[in-house]
Amino acid sequence: MVDGNPSLRPPLHGNDPEPPQTCSWVLLDVHAYVADRQNSTSACAVTSDGAHVVRVTFCAAPPPLVSYICVWSPSSNQINKIVPEPIVEGAGSDLLLLEVNVRGRRDADYFVYKANAGRFGPSLQLIRLPEPCLRQHSCIALLSHRDVVPNGEEDDCCCYYYVAVLHYHSGNVPDCVRKLWIFDSKQGQWSSRLVSLHCPLHHLPTKAIALGEEHGLLGFVDPRRGVLVCDVLGRTPPRYLQLPPNLVRDDKKFETAMLSRDIVVAEGRLTVVDLRRATEPDINQEWNWEVSTWSRKVTGDLWEEDWHNDYNVRCPDILVDEDTDNADLLPVHKDSQGTPRPTLGNFYIAHHTLSLSDSHVVYIMAKVGRRDKKALVLSVDMKKPRLQGVAVFDAERMYGVIFSYAYTQSWIPKYFNTTLAGTNQTHAGDEQPILTHRHRQSV
Repeated sequence: MVDGNPSLRPPLHGNDPEPPQTCSWVLLDVHAYVADRQNSTSACAVTSDGAHVVRVTFCAAPPPLVSYICVWSPSSNQINKIVPEPIVEGAGSDLLLLEVNVRGRRDADYFVYKANAGRFGPSLQLIRLPEPCLRQHSCIALLSHRDVVPNGEEDDCCCYYYVAVLHYHSGNVPDCVRKLWIFDSKQGQWSSRLVSLHCPLHHLPTKAIALGEEHGLLGFVDPRRGVLVCDVLGRTPPRYLQLPPNLVRDDKKFETAMLSRDIVVAEGRLTVVDLRRATEPDINQEWNWEVSTWSRKVTGDLWEEDWHNDYNVRCPDILVDEDTDNADLLPVHKDSQGTPRPTLGNFYIAHHTLSLSDSHVVYIMAKVGRRDKKALVLSVDMKKPRLQGVAVFDAERMYGVIFSYAYTQSWIPKYFNTTLAGTNQTHAGDEQPILTHRHRQSV
């Protein structure tokens, strides 16, 4: 029944025939919707049993609105019974990895959606994960061939990609060793190798990022401790990059790290943001929450520069003015003169997410009440500091918790803007900075 399942009710925004031209990257909901939507971004593929056609459509909107995916199967009369809803397991450059259960809860299929598939436009390809990774995958990354090959050797590399899975190896090896599985779409096969963490700490990655351009370096991020840097082609040995010392946690129970930390490459710098908050929101407190960022150069040798503390912004320091978009969505509090003013002080907050284009902008999820079905996404410019805008986010699919990992970043609209002008074809495909997540965490 549509009314009883929020995954069957996609938002109204993003439902345009063409993606917005002003948007180079988006916040992307990791929970797809099951809905019959189709536009110039749509692409199709067939399930592993050959019985169903799956169509994926990208519905883009500029941040702080959250973009989303719609999945539909025109050939299936069971599409409304998909449990759970399709999941975006990874997002990188013009690539997405989706888990779709059309054939039943225990029969998930995995598809790679590619926005730039040459002259054909978007494509969708079924891939099969190695059996060990199906049972327990740690962190999934996607990387285009064009981000790896040397200049002058690109040929048709824009059509091909790598999928990398850092897996908890269960063999007779030390805890500091993982198995890195690599899928090369050009070869159509998986390979694997063991990698050492080169660090005594227990590394639990929840995100993967690409480091630099045309390097093929992946960073598997444990937001509590540091980044395991691996070459997708194995040309250089793995290295470990520790977070700033005051951010390092040695607590294995720090399971909600991705709801209080984020790390990306933005404007040529590896940037990490950290959130500190009070236990309960209180408008009368002088301090409720604080956001801080650190960064270091990502071009050339990652180790040539140390971390630099860029911004430290407290909640009371953030300006809300007449130019703040949708400021009327904020709660109102009377100041000392009795004048009602919008406030940021009485929110539950989490899930702060860095902009991919502006390293000084962070997006923060906020709720007034613990059980609110609607949350707000706040766009904060830490340089000024100022609230740029506010958008509503449907929080019904957080399923009873205050916050859960709900969205990630994606560069895909950048590739729509450059590739869809020449084609609006939708087809079943035969088949660069990156951002992926592992699993949905909650508090």
